[in-house]
Amino acid sequence: MTTHLLIAVLCLVWGASWVVIKIGLADAPPFMAATLRFVIAVVFLGALVFFGRRPQPQGRTTWWRVLAPGVFMYTIPYASVYYAAPFIPAALSAVLFATFPFFVAILAHYFLPNERLDIIKLLGLTGGFLGIVVIFIDGLSVPDPRVIPAMLIVLLSPAAASLASVWLKKYLTGVDSVSATFWQMTVGAVFLLPMAFGWEDPADFHWTLATVGAAAFLGIFASALAFVIYLHLLKTQEATRMSLVAFVTPLVTVVVGWLVLGERLGVETLFGGLLVLGGLFCVLVWAPQRQRLDAGRVRK
Repeated sequence: MTTHLLIAVLCLVWGASWVVIKIGLADAPPFMAATLRFVIAVVFLGALVFFGRRPQPQGRTTWWRVLAPGVFMYTIPYASVYYAAPFIPAALSAVLFATFPFFVAILAHYFLPNERLDIIKLLGLTGGFLGIVVIFIDGLSVPDPRVIPAMLIVLLSPAAASLASVWLKKYLTGVDSVSATFWQMTVGAVFLLPMAFGWEDPADFHWTLATVGAAAFLGIFASALAFVIYLHLLKTQEATRMSLVAFVTPLVTVVVGWLVLGERLGVETLFGGLLVLGGLFCVLVWAPQRQRLDAGRVRK
């Protein structure tokens, strides 16, 4: 029950975060907004780590395994999405990032012995991805060949994040989740800072209530707490199962956008949501049942 509740919290927070990002970017350049988000997250987590005397990584190898994912989980994904955002529709970005579970499933198949990719999982992943395409179908168009490089840059985000997720699952089972997330976000923020101040003008950042409020929500809830929960769950859950959050968050985003911003909620959302739920059933229920039956036959 606790696991399901934490996953639900992740879906709600990350789903709402896309709407909050949209609100915050009205008065702030994207890279500076992203950097402020992670600076707040680092300060918040740092207080928990040092005042709470959280256990620190031990040994050079463990430190390397803790720090390396920071670039792949935070710097590359957020830099690529924010950089490409002005060149392609938001709907197309959402669909491209929905490839995240495919990347995770393929990497997990080869690097995590207990997470084999079978036909049922592949069917579920395909169904979930098609659901996301249907939900955002109104915002999609035949891409101009000139924006293909931007599309490829966006794909760096799910590819890098999937590598970090499989890495975390493989190597960081025994590391404190709060400390690991703090150090990884510190690395991510360090690499984002020169991008923000090298590519953008600080004068374009306006300290409005919306900007500060959005950064605070994204830093504390959507970054610090959410990624601590994600790493905590990765220790006991399959990386592929956790990656399915990327299929659920767009559903939450659409509903929150409808409630908060008055955005359209059409029949394609319902149909796409059903496809997503069908995909989740295949991966979370059908595939594990089949694996248990196969394991039982082998023992007999």
